[in-house]
Amino acid sequence: MRAPRSTSDRGFTLMEILVAVGILSMVSAMVYGSISVTLRSQRLVMKTQEVYHAGRVALTRMGRDLSCAFLSKHVGVMERVTETTFKGSDDDLVFTYLCHTRVFPTRPESDQGVVSYFLKSGSGKGKVLVRKEKPWIDDRPDREGDELVLAEGVKDLEIEYWDADAEDWTDSWKAVLEDMEPIIQDAEVRKTEKVLKKALTGEDEDEDFRLPQRIRITLVLLDEWGEDYTFETQVELRMREAFQW
Repeated sequence: MRAPRSTSDRGFTLMEILVAVGILSMVSAMVYGSISVTLRSQRLVMKTQEVYHAGRVALTRMGRDLSCAFLSKHVGVMERVTETTFKGSDDDLVFTYLCHTRVFPTRPESDQGVVSYFLKSGSGKGKVLVRKEKPWIDDRPDREGDELVLAEGVKDLEIEYWDADAEDWTDSWKAVLEDMEPIIQDAEVRKTEKVLKKALTGEDEDEDFRLPQRIRITLVLLDEWGEDYTFETQVELRMREAFQW
């Protein structure tokens, strides 16, 4: 006659195994759900941070370039080959500036250049904000130059210019040398002619050839879920008057 098994030698019954598997499945589902929510939240935060980073970088770069904008009435004696300009509308800009960085010392470049900001069609949602730089100044500021995408998923770009005389914002500003008389003569003679013209006509030709006092930029970016984020900055232009003497 066989002796009965001790309690320690007994195995799991089918019911006990089914209960254990059920409990393990429930715990696994709960852990997976928690991890999935955490990963989705992390991905959302990272995408949001990318949008904020792109917005801050774009406005910082635009502000730095605009703070170096300048105008000058000096041109070549024989040809107009260095025409400084500032042309801005509500969603694009082109201007001459003094913050170009020379990467290759052997190239005939200086700290002067021409920068353009404008929108182009993008591959995803919204448009792309493009910065174009030309490391020399000529009579064709809108042409040539190297393009760099600053931000993608742009829903809207609004640029406003502060008119100190009207004490209000305007959506365009134009200061083009072709509308002015360039300096190609002695400074004292030029200064005397300017004073006489203002005394006789009451007009100051420099009023139309200067930079705005401030520029306000509003940039709206979209994330991959279609949510929009608004960024805004104001830039003060310190070199408002054109170089003359």
